[in-house]
Parts: sequence; C-alpha cells; structure tokens
Amino acid sequence: MRLTFKGKKLEAYKGEPLTAALIRAGYLALGQSRMPGQGQRGTRGAFCFMGVCQECRVIVDGKPAQACRTFVETDMQVLPYDRL
Repeated sequence: MRLTFKGKKLEAYKGEPLTAALIRAGYLALGQSRMPGQGQRGTRGAFCFMGVCQECRVIVDGKPAQACRTFVETDMQVLPYDRL
C-alpha cells in the first residue's frame, strides 16, 4: 500500500501505525518548532508512541493528527506539522 509524505511515495502496510511506516522509511523528524528565546528551530518526532506527548503531530489528508494513533490507509497524504 502507498502513502505520500512530503510529496514522496512510501510503501506501508495497511493498518500499521503511521509512525512505524515513517520511521521504517527513514523519517525520524516529523516537524519543527521554534525554540523559545533562541530564535532557532527544534526538530520534533515520535517520542512516547502512545499519544501522550503530542510530538508526532502531522497533517493527514489536510487535518492535524497524531502519527502514533493514526493507522495507514490507502493513498494517505501526510505532511509535517510545523509549529512555527
């Protein structure tokens, strides 16, 4: 099954957590945020893998979602959730 992350086609298994598919494809960074008081960007990615930390937020088919609690479906369009 295929999904798209940042415009690139990825292979995934239907029903697997989106975080698993993205990590297997080599994507550890799922977004960025501004670091308070430093004017720099901080990289965000999956941390707890159970929906508590909110670090794996992405945009799935135009809506914000947690990658660890989102299961792969056919032709998903996924983008990073940049908190800038």
